Amino acid sequence: MPEPESELSSREVEHVARLARLGITPDEVVRYRDQLRHILAAINALKQADTSKVPATAHPLEARNVMRDDKREPSLPAEAALKNAPSREDAYFKVKAIQE
Repeated sequence: MPEPESELSSREVEHVARLARLGITPDEVVRYRDQLRHILAAINALKQADTSKVPATAHPLEARNVMRDDKREPSLPAEAALKNAPSREDAYFKVKAIQE
């Protein structure tokens, strides 16, 4: 993996952690600095890729609608729908009021 163009300092990692309101130990600063350096190197490598012939897309795979057509069909009878209702009134579910 190529080296990042600019080195990330421990002070920059501490600053980003402070902005994110993260408390990190000195050992974590070193570990995260090294991990972020690798991430930045990977991003720099991707920047070098020629994408001039790649069409812009919102998703790398072809997307299609997997929903079925909406068809009018008979619904579940009220008695069957209310069979296990903890509380009911006539042909309706009865629930506690959430607003006065």
